[in-house]
Amino acid sequence: MLAIGSARRARNISSSINIPVFIYILGILLSPFLLLKPVIADEKIRYGISHWPPYSMTEQSQISGINYDVGLEMEKRLGVEFDIRVCPFKRCLLELESGALDLFSGVAKNADREKYMAYSSPPYSAVSVVFYVRNGEADILKNYDDLYKLRVGYVAKSHYFDPFNKDETIPKVDVDKEQRLLPMLNSNRIDTYVGTDPNASYEVLTMGFKGKLEKAKYNPNVEVPLYFAMSRKSKHLAIIDRVGQVVQDMHDDGTMKRIHNKYQ
Repeated sequence: MLAIGSARRARNISSSINIPVFIYILGILLSPFLLLKPVIADEKIRYGISHWPPYSMTEQSQISGINYDVGLEMEKRLGVEFDIRVCPFKRCLLELESGALDLFSGVAKNADREKYMAYSSPPYSAVSVVFYVRNGEADILKNYDDLYKLRVGYVAKSHYFDPFNKDETIPKVDVDKEQRLLPMLNSNRIDTYVGTDPNASYEVLTMGFKGKLEKAKYNPNVEVPLYFAMSRKSKHLAIIDRVGQVVQDMHDDGTMKRIHNKYQ
């Protein structure tokens, strides 16, 4: 009788469980994990790279450079897959603003950009601002005020230093990428251009302008930190803190330094 009574009670308990309700509750409990899966594992992160040697070289069959190598290492450590998108710097920024790109590197902070992109922390690199002139003309640019008398080339949408960035009284000539500025200066279409080292010196050397162009005497003594940043419209925005942690780990274990040294 005891065994029969126990069996009846077990049948009564099982029959009282509402299966559809149980499945509904289980779905609610598991939904956060199901929602996270496509963001982290199933969808590629669209990573923008613009030609900016030695940070990124995109005009040959195989992309290379600091930004590319750091991206490959980050891909492994995050456990995600990057879809590499090559675009001019200005277009990369526009695509970050629209959400057509998820992630970008080699970008400095400013208030306008922070409206549409979230920066990881800490920075992964830094560059120093320099001005180039034609060989033998270093004296034409000795201080900031000399810029008002010169046609100054720069890359559109780039952030160099204040007050230069917002100074509209300087006669500026914008281009879409830095490599256009060297032949423009050499052919007298501009009088100077602003760039950043190490990439400015790298371009002078590799593009055949050594002995034709030199640094101006004016040195603004400005170092610009470079960051990884993610579009605020990206569905992957939640991993921006993990991106920053990977950058920090790569600094701590020497990986970041090894990658930079490879291109010096």
